[in-house]
Amino acid sequence: MILAFYLLVLLALAANAPASVWDPAAREFSLERANVDSLVEVPGPAGDFQTFHKDIPHGVVTRVDYWSEPLGTMRRMHIYTPPGYQRDNKSYPVLYLVHGAGDSDHSWATVGRANNILDNLIAAGKARPMIVVMPDGHTPDRPNANPANMLQNPDFSNDFLKVVIPYVDRNYRTIANADSRAMAGLSMGGGHTIQNGLTHPELFHYIGIFSISGGGEQYEKANDAALKQAAKSMKLVYYAYGREDFVAKNSGQLKATLDKYNIKYTLHETGGGHTWINWRLYLNELVPMLFK
Repeated sequence: MILAFYLLVLLALAANAPASVWDPAAREFSLERANVDSLVEVPGPAGDFQTFHKDIPHGVVTRVDYWSEPLGTMRRMHIYTPPGYQRDNKSYPVLYLVHGAGDSDHSWATVGRANNILDNLIAAGKARPMIVVMPDGHTPDRPNANPANMLQNPDFSNDFLKVVIPYVDRNYRTIANADSRAMAGLSMGGGHTIQNGLTHPELFHYIGIFSISGGGEQYEKANDAALKQAAKSMKLVYYAYGREDFVAKNSGQLKATLDKYNIKYTLHETGGGHTWINWRLYLNELVPMLFK
């Protein structure tokens, strides 16, 4: 790793160009879509909710590799199981939590601190113990595919709905019904959530949308029947973004769609922009609302 670090530096110097490289002395890393970030935690009272506390029980994050028949390739996800899961025989509700476009399925459990947030909420009695599945929001590039139309690419839907959810229900002790299943995501993951969670009320009754716009005429036309059913069965639709976020100017479109279909939603407008500082806060607020 150290040799690779110095090689990247030398290449950047030779090209007279900046290079993004990880710190070989770092103790924590987060895998992005196309890079590796080194992490350092700066403790402080404002971030206590996301800090690792040694005096409480902790869950386990596991890397899971699986074969996706619809995509014809090996795929990866990370799965958090709550404290006590390995010792008991209980069944648990499941939150499917999706990352953004620049990140990977590794991100929520590293830079996102999702496992710390869940541990702290569960230990405080503020949230039900739950399994959290963090799937890969990216799919292999397809010939002639336009990256800008990623959310219209059916590959994620086919993998997520036909492979990931059945795999989790088959291999983990889940409560496999819509009242005990939630989906949430940030940015691109929020787009996946309105495409695959909000439009599948037979699978999900809890939805979390972070820092994404969406909705609109084309979306409504494609999902009219599902959105009408969502209005009847959704127990929570949580929508959050920062006022300085570039998506904020288009947030009215998704609100208009939700209003048109009489889908009740909880709106949280905060300060800040398109950042992990906000997304951790949103997760911390969402999780206690789930599975009531």
